[in-house]
Amino acid sequence: MRRLFLSDLHLGPDHPALSRAFIRWCSGPAWDADEIWILGDLFEFWVGDDVGLDIYAREIAALADLGQHRPVHFLGGNRDFLCGKDFAQRAALTLHREPVLLQEGGERLLLLHGDELCTDDEDYQRYRRIVHQRWVQWLFVHAPKPWRLSLASTLRQRSQRRPAPMDITDVTRSAVDTALRRHQAQIMIHGHTHRPARHEESRGTRYVLPDWRPGLSSSFGWLEQNGAQFGFRTLSGQSF
Repeated sequence: MRRLFLSDLHLGPDHPALSRAFIRWCSGPAWDADEIWILGDLFEFWVGDDVGLDIYAREIAALADLGQHRPVHFLGGNRDFLCGKDFAQRAALTLHREPVLLQEGGERLLLLHGDELCTDDEDYQRYRRIVHQRWVQWLFVHAPKPWRLSLASTLRQRSQRRPAPMDITDVTRSAVDTALRRHQAQIMIHGHTHRPARHEESRGTRYVLPDWRPGLSSSFGWLEQNGAQFGFRTLSGQSF
């Protein structure tokens, strides 16, 4: 089986070129895989299915067409963890809660978005614990649509004005080791940090997926399975 993994596209109304690239990808390179795994932050923001299904109608239609021919799996990220059952049905994909464990040969693969591994960012981790409470999410998605959109815009602008220091936005070694040990996994795959690389950890191998960036078509790629071996390849044919 050939599994394709991607994350951190951050599709949104402000980046039409990215949306066009994603729609082309759904009808082209994605077909090279036996199944597709999207590991979060497909969308720049998602404030509920009742809003997102309209904002991202074209992108979701492309996913639905792909889902008729290839199994597509989705884990929410820190920007789109509110994607729900209506989204999954419309996009013809399977929605998962992280982490996900896959078995390949004699090895276990641990899939997650990656933000929970950035434990040095204590302010963000406090925020994450709050917004992942089911009752908080229920209250939010039942709030008025204009208020939700306004709040999402404010949070994005605040993040751009005052980004977190670089030294606390990467994963910590202790969090990685703990996750691999807890799930008895030998391979970890995640996104979130926008720092694509292969890391040999004390308990296994960790792959960080690349993000997609406007105007840099060679920067998006996939993690491709070849038997029991994994490696990154960008669409330009480069590797790292």
